[in-house]
Amino acid sequence: MKLLNDIVDVLMNESGSLNEALLKTKVLLHKIGQRELVGWVNVELNGYDDTDAIPSYRRLQARVLGNISNIRYRYSNYTLPLMHLEPKMRDFLQESPLGHSLGVLETFVGDGKNSLRRPTPPELLHALSEGLGGYTVVDAWSQIEQSQIRQVLIEVRSRLLDFILALQDKVGEDMSDEDAKKATAGLDVKGMFHGAVFGDNVTILVGHQSQQHVSNTNVKNDAASLAAELRKNGVAEADIQALNTAIAQDPAPTTAGQYGPAVKAWMSGMLSKAVDTTWKISISAAGGVVAAAVKNYYGM
Repeated sequence: MKLLNDIVDVLMNESGSLNEALLKTKVLLHKIGQRELVGWVNVELNGYDDTDAIPSYRRLQARVLGNISNIRYRYSNYTLPLMHLEPKMRDFLQESPLGHSLGVLETFVGDGKNSLRRPTPPELLHALSEGLGGYTVVDAWSQIEQSQIRQVLIEVRSRLLDFILALQDKVGEDMSDEDAKKATAGLDVKGMFHGAVFGDNVTILVGHQSQQHVSNTNVKNDAASLAAELRKNGVAEADIQALNTAIAQDPAPTTAGQYGPAVKAWMSGMLSKAVDTTWKISISAAGGVVAAAVKNYYGM
C-alpha cells in the first residue's frame, strides 16, 4: 500500500515532518476503516483543549526557578525549594502538561530556543519565599528544557513508526486501498495501535470522530513489575525498596497525581538525584520514568 510506504519514508527521515506523517496517518486510518483511532491523531495535530486529557508522555516535570533577593543580595535563576509547600501547590508548579500541537512543538525545537517557561502566579510568590530563610521571591516560573520537548517528538515518531511497520507486515506493500481495507477488517488494528504505539501501562487518548475517551491498561499493585521497570531505568535497589516502603505507608490514592506524602517525597528525591547525576539518567527522562512507574502501579 503506497500510503503506508510514504508514511514510513517520512518517519524514518530524522528531518521529516512528524506533522506530515500524522496527516498521512489520518488519511490511512480513514482508508482502512479505522476512524475510531483518528481522535488521537486529531488532538496531536491540533493540540489538547482539555488539560485532563493530555496523555502521560506529554506530562513533563518542570524545574521551578526564580529571582530572589534580600536587603543585601540578589540571585537570578535560582532553583526554588518546594518541599514546604502543600502537595497540590507542588504539583501545580512542577507538572507541565504540553497541550500544544505537534507542529508547534516541532517549530519550537527547530527554533533552537533553550527552554519553555510558564510564569508563576504572583499570589504564590509569598508561599515560595517561606522556604528561603529571609529571601523574597521576586518572580518565578516553571521551566522545561528543549531536550524534554525533543524527547516527546522522538517518542511519538518512534512509536508511530512501530505501528505503521506492524500494519505494513500484515497488509503488504503492493496492496490496493480497497484490498487493504478488506485485509484489515479481520485484524485487531486498534489493539495493534495501542500495543505498538504506546505499549503496556500507558494512558492514551482514542476516539470516534469528534468524541474521545481515555483507555488505560495497567499492571496494578504488582510490586515485581514496578521493581523491574525501575531497574530497567537504572534505579538503585535501595531506592526501589524506599518506594515500596513509601507505598506501604501511604493510603491508596483515588485520583492520578494525588499521591500520599511518602510517595511524593520519594518522587521528588529521585528527580533531585537526576539533577545531581546520582541517578545516571537525563532530567527529562527521569520525570517520565518516575511519574509513569508510580501511576501504573496504582492503576491510574
